[in-house]
Amino acid sequence: MSGTLVVGGSGFVGGEVVAALERGSERVVATHHRQAVSHAPIAFDFWTDDLAPLLDDHDIETVVFAATVEHGYDQPIEAFERAAARVLDDCRDQRFIYVSSDSVFEGVDGRYAEDDDRRPTTEYGRRLVAFEDVVRRIHGDYCIVRPGYVFGFSRGELDPRLADTRERLQANVPIEYFDDMYKSPIAVSELAAAIRTLAADDYVGVVHAGGPRTSVYRFHCDGMQGLGISPDSIVSTVIPSDMDVPPDLSLVAERLTDLTGIELSPVRDAIRSDK
Repeated sequence: MSGTLVVGGSGFVGGEVVAALERGSERVVATHHRQAVSHAPIAFDFWTDDLAPLLDDHDIETVVFAATVEHGYDQPIEAFERAAARVLDDCRDQRFIYVSSDSVFEGVDGRYAEDDDRRPTTEYGRRLVAFEDVVRRIHGDYCIVRPGYVFGFSRGELDPRLADTRERLQANVPIEYFDDMYKSPIAVSELAAAIRTLAADDYVGVVHAGGPRTSVYRFHCDGMQGLGISPDSIVSTVIPSDMDVPPDLSLVAERLTDLTGIELSPVRDAIRSDK
């Protein structure tokens, strides 16, 4: 039976993708970068290693690239593009799923659809765009998945955003969040299920993965309620006029539901069902 390779399987999203595939009794091989874990025992360095030996040794039919290599700014973007091209060259004969992000957008207008212009404002976003472009240029059988605000429990670990809020509230430390900054949250379990479905599909193109437009303040309040913690100490505030942050990175994600049949859960319900 041919298998699926999850690059970045030790990470928050990648680890949950591995779990989703395993629940479907699929054969999975997964990599880590710095530290091996039981579900991702194979070392892989995006900058120096070739994927071809792994693909051949494990009879890989599909590659899910969930490694957060876009955060490595030590190398110029030209070197990043060359490394991405080497990965895609190795995977020409496999279906390729690239986990991108809403950070490809400027974050001003909000409610971004898959075909809207990408105008990243950060180095992270520019590298996401660069990787997407390499995928489109080299590969013929691909799906680019752009998640919004990923949250929830991955292999028993709560996402860093909600975990930090929980810790502060349990320590009786008030915390402020913007009520005029908008995201499209998606539970990591539902994102992983969608990626599993898209990996088995023949759709070629971009798919947005995010729930209803939600303020960051409302997201944290709903997340805490899902955890059974009172959000009363969370304070609503607004973005200062001198702060340069994207106010609205919300996504339009009807295509995800059309292709996968997955109806995304509200934050509170998703947390309650996963914890």
